[in-house]
Amino acid sequence: MEQTKEPPNLCPACGTRFTCGMTAGDTTCWCASLPPLLAVPTAPTTAACYCPACLRRMLAAQPDQP
Repeated sequence: MEQTKEPPNLCPACGTRFTCGMTAGDTTCWCASLPPLLAVPTAPTTAACYCPACLRRMLAAQPDQP
């Protein structure tokens, strides 16, 4: 039986595990299709990015830019 590996990244906002395409060795990541938000977190125990749900929620909460 094949074991499913747990995604390696941990969202610093909600704790959800997810896969960052760049750290997984992909040429691009799912987040590249979204507008930039802000600098990524740098705490040593967290992933270098947010999970898809948190990033989309943060983008939706941003005020409209002129």
